[in-house]
Amino acid sequence: MARTFCPRLSEARTLLPLLRGHLAAAASRNPLPVGLTVELLPIVEDGLFGYELVPDRDAHTYLTIGCNAQGEPVLRKTSFGNGAPDALQLVAVDGRVLSRSELAVRHDTQQRDSRFADWPAAADMAFAQLLGLFPGRPRRPVTFREHAHRCLDEALSTAQSFLAKWDPFIHFLGLPDEAQHGVALSGVNGERGELVFQRPDIWMLRWKGFPQPVYESWSVVLPDRDAADATQGDRAS
Repeated sequence: MARTFCPRLSEARTLLPLLRGHLAAAASRNPLPVGLTVELLPIVEDGLFGYELVPDRDAHTYLTIGCNAQGEPVLRKTSFGNGAPDALQLVAVDGRVLSRSELAVRHDTQQRDSRFADWPAAADMAFAQLLGLFPGRPRRPVTFREHAHRCLDEALSTAQSFLAKWDPFIHFLGLPDEAQHGVALSGVNGERGELVFQRPDIWMLRWKGFPQPVYESWSVVLPDRDAADATQGDRAS
């Protein structure tokens, strides 16, 4: 895999919802211990684009599922030496926020990639690995909070409509609430830009491209199914 691999905006808007669908299906087939929650963070890391699976419990091993430059489904398992998670705090270098993966190079890490023939197999293995990290009973299927991801899907589609002539590369660092800081965009001829989320529902696109720059903003308002599901769960209990 080329370490410089980075998805186009058009690829990102297609892959992210597709991958979430496979992960949701795998979650229904592979229940995890009750009380365990898992967040999905978009990430581009060392030749892999997809989601990092972030549990709400401490671990020395982290999982990322995504595609490589050849479009193959890959599950990456990264293990840090003892004490590394405590040391890997988000910092900024020359004003740029670094992801945990960038900081991890300073620590003893082991990284293993497994390639799969299809996404269902890769997603099922991801949950098998999670269960190995966090065994226990009783179990139930994990549900992912979808609202923020669906809003990002819509924002990527709208940004792509404005930038179709360039179809820039998009650089996810794998940070929580990354869009609020700005997701970096770049073109093949030195163009630069960013996609920024501003609460409660405004997205802003800044693009310094030739022959003209693009500065746009728009609102993304979608039904919050996560809140509705939580309300129904409270009533059921």
